[in-house]
Amino acid sequence: MFRLPTIASFALLAGIVASAGLARAAEPLVGKLVIVKAVYGDLPDGQKTDVTEKVKEMVKDDRLSVVANNDNFGDPAEGVVKKLKVDYTIGGVARSRTVNEDERLTISGKKSKLVIRKASYGDLPDGSKTDVTEKVADMVSDDALSVEATNTNFGDPADGVVKKLKVDYTFDGKEKSKTVDENETLKISDKGE
Repeated sequence: MFRLPTIASFALLAGIVASAGLARAAEPLVGKLVIVKAVYGDLPDGQKTDVTEKVKEMVKDDRLSVVANNDNFGDPAEGVVKKLKVDYTIGGVARSRTVNEDERLTISGKKSKLVIRKASYGDLPDGSKTDVTEKVADMVSDDALSVEATNTNFGDPADGVVKKLKVDYTFDGKEKSKTVDENETLKISDKGE
């Protein structure tokens, strides 16, 4: 005998799917790091150079750590502040990261003790805000995080208001949270503090 699913079963399934989606978005990717494409220069539309092969050679043990500078990649756009953009996959999941000239880009396919569960930027706690969980999770490097709470990094979800960055995270399975004001740096050490 065929039975139609009940409304309760749909609600239960929707809750499971929603919970799984939220947890998955915050979980760090683990698996093989594969560099798909890398460019360095006046991005997005100016002079640039394809540095894919060079960046691929820098990957060691599913980890990339490189400073975006002319010493590493030459100078395809003299007199202009350049960027390094790397498209990659970890465990088959496509991602992309861009850093400014003289910044370090670190990407790892290794499991981290630091897991970003939720990150919000804006007029906290009850005003206009933006979910920046995935962006902050991508900034975790070597079980640590250092991120400036700025409109440059996260946009301006609450014009004319001093914003805050709040990050809920686990470190070695222990739940923690940190909040900083706009234009301050939120730091989580490789000890979870």
